[in-house]
Amino acid sequence: MPAPPVQTSAVGAYLPVEGAYLQLLTGSPATFTTICNVADWTEPLKADTVDVTNFGDLWHRRAPTLLDMGKLSLKIWWVPTEPTHENQVDGIGGGLRYMLLNRLLGTWKIVYPDASSSADAFPAYVTGFSLTGKVGAAWEATVELSNSGAPTLV
Repeated sequence: MPAPPVQTSAVGAYLPVEGAYLQLLTGSPATFTTICNVADWTEPLKADTVDVTNFGDLWHRRAPTLLDMGKLSLKIWWVPTEPTHENQVDGIGGGLRYMLLNRLLGTWKIVYPDASSSADAFPAYVTGFSLTGKVGAAWEATVELSNSGAPTLV
């Protein structure tokens, strides 16, 4: 009888994306407001590096320096009159385009759909808002957030 196959790595649990949401701290008193119609989310984490190669080295050496969340991005199904999307103060204190046009630093939070409602929180500016529309499709916007400071990561 052949030996059972060798397990090369454990298969852990996974966390579905469904149920996650992006929030922005708004209003007075300040509360987190969920950004409507978020379809995609990208959150890069990286470290800048410095070349520390010595004179006689045959290979490059690099050391990490500053940590950076970089430019976060999301896609939304855009609705011009949705308070979390629009470019005026209405209800929540201004939407994504309002944040961009007024160069406002926001406190953001991505909440994961686990039993603890784990969340990454970070300060960021809205630095891009690219609108796309085509026949037979819904309006989409790709939004860029530029991190500005230390995040709180789960």
